[in-house]
Amino acid sequence: MMADRPTCSCGHDRYHHWARASLSYGGGGWLALLNGASGTPRQIVFRCGKCGETFETTRDSAVLKEFRRYPYVQRSDSE
Repeated sequence: MMADRPTCSCGHDRYHHWARASLSYGGGGWLALLNGASGTPRQIVFRCGKCGETFETTRDSAVLKEFRRYPYVQRSDSE
């Protein structure tokens, strides 16, 4: 069963190709990125690229790990 996730008015969730993720990093995350590693973001804000609506802001560690290498999202098996 698929988990209920926030959607924009178009009906797109965080995994839809129209969704755009804005990742925010802390000091350690930026240090990792500058050294060529993938830092884990502190927060992600999801916005629809079609309607422009911001529909989700998350600090959930499972979601942050999935989007660590955005745009190459690795979905967890739990969903």
